[in-house]
Amino acid sequence: MAAILLIVITVVAAVLLYMWFSGYLTATTTKVSSMATPEQFQVTAASLSASNGLTAYVQNTGTVPVTIADIYILSSPNGNLLCNITIPETTINPGSTVEITARLPSTCSISQGTAYDLLFVTSSGTKYTTSVVASS
Repeated sequence: MAAILLIVITVVAAVLLYMWFSGYLTATTTKVSSMATPEQFQVTAASLSASNGLTAYVQNTGTVPVTIADIYILSSPNGNLLCNITIPETTINPGSTVEITARLPSTCSISQGTAYDLLFVTSSGTKYTTSVVASS
């Protein structure tokens, strides 16, 4: 009788351990997959001019919201920082496209017909660079 009781206790303990371990793995896998989902976005169109500032259309091509926090103008092709465009943080939901417009700071010198790189940075640090030729 004692042997049967020990077998029952062992089986119950094994079932409980299996159930706990399965739940733990599911929770851990869910956390890792949500952490591994990177932000994905692209600039579908952009224009830059000293008189009109910056207009850019940014599309979220990923599955998580993207918040554009900073935009930098870099000289092309060497990538030197020319100026930082201050914008309010703009959140873009998955599948959506937003228009971002901003005036250039007075310290930012843009020349018509010159190529520039626009560096878009999200609040979590993801970067996207696109090139644009300044207009009048």
